[in-house]
Amino acid sequence: MTEPRPGMATVGAAFPAYGDVVSSHAAEVAGIRAPRSRIPHLLLAALGVALILAPLLLGMFTRAAQGQEMIVSFAPYIQTERIAEFRADLATVDAARENVAALELSGHAPVGDYPYVAALVREYPSIDADMSAMLDTVESNAVRYQQLSSLPPFALLPWLFVLPGLAFVLAGALGWRAARRGRRSMFATGVAGLAVVWLLVVPFAGGFFTNAPSGTPLLQDFSAIMTHDRVRQVQGYFVTLAGGQGELNSRYTKAVLAADPGADVGAIAALEARWQPMTSQFAGLIGVLNDNVDNYTAVSELNDSTAPLGFSAFDRFGWFFLLPGLAGLGVLVAEPARVLLDRRRATVQGENR
Repeated sequence: MTEPRPGMATVGAAFPAYGDVVSSHAAEVAGIRAPRSRIPHLLLAALGVALILAPLLLGMFTRAAQGQEMIVSFAPYIQTERIAEFRADLATVDAARENVAALELSGHAPVGDYPYVAALVREYPSIDADMSAMLDTVESNAVRYQQLSSLPPFALLPWLFVLPGLAFVLAGALGWRAARRGRRSMFATGVAGLAVVWLLVVPFAGGFFTNAPSGTPLLQDFSAIMTHDRVRQVQGYFVTLAGGQGELNSRYTKAVLAADPGADVGAIAALEARWQPMTSQFAGLIGVLNDNVDNYTAVSELNDSTAPLGFSAFDRFGWFFLLPGLAGLGVLVAEPARVLLDRRRATVQGENR
C-alpha cells in the first residue's frame, strides 16, 4: 500500500465531492439561492397595518376634520384686537347701566314701568363678570391657539400615518416575495426607507413636539365654555342686553329728556351709537360657540383616546410618529447587520480551521 508522501494532500479530506461541486455550480447558473429570512418583511407589513388602522379605530378622520373646522372658525375671535373690542363693548353697556342708576339717584328717572331696563340694571353685573371671565379664558389661550393653528392642517393628520403605513405594507409584500427567491428587493428597501424618513422628519418639521402639547390645556380651559348649556346661557345674556337697550332707546331716554332736557344721558346715547356693531360681534361669537360644541367634543374625545395609557394624545403626539419610525429603522438595519455578522463568523471559523 502506497504511503502518502509529505506535502501531499489527502483525497477526500480537503476537497468537496464532485457531485457537490456540480450541484452548487448548477444552482448558481440557474439563479437558485437559499431563501432569505422573511421575518423583517412581516414586521414591516405589521407596522404598516398598525399605522393604517390606528387613525381608523380612533375615528381620527372625522375628529381631525372637526378639529380643523373649529380652529378655522375661532380664528377671527382669538385675537388681541377682537378681545379688546369685546371688553370695550362690555364697558359701554356697563357705563349705560351706571347712567341709569345715576338718573335714579338724582331723581331724574322717568315715571312708569320699564321692565327691560330694570332687568338690565339688575342682571348686568353678573353678566359682565361672566362674560369677562370668558374673555379672560379666550385671551389666556391665545398663544396656545396660535401654536395649534401652526400645526399641519388637522384634516391631513390621519394621512400622515396612513401614507407611511401603506408604504410599509408595500415594502413588506415586495420584500416577502423577493425573500422567497433568496433575493433582496432594493425597491422594497427604498420604499420602507422613505417611510422611515417620513416618520422621523414629520414630527420635528410639523412642530408636533413643541406645539401639539398646548392642545391639552386649551381644551381643558374651554371645557366650561363649549357646552350647549353654556351657549344657551350666553344667548340669554344677549336677550337681556337687547331688551334693555331697545327700551332705553325707544321709551326710557325720551321720557327722561321730556321731563328734563338737560339730563345727562351721554352713556346711554353711546350705547345706542355702538349697538349695531356690538350686536354683530356678539351674534358672531354666539354663532361660533354654538356651531363648534360638537367639534370641540370630537377633538376632546380624540385627545382623551390615549387616557387608558396614562397620557393625553396631544401631549405625546410627536412620539406617535417617532416610535414607528425608529421601529421601521430597526427592522431595516437588523437584517443587513445579521448578514454581516454571519459572514464575519464564517470568516473567523474559516480562519480557525
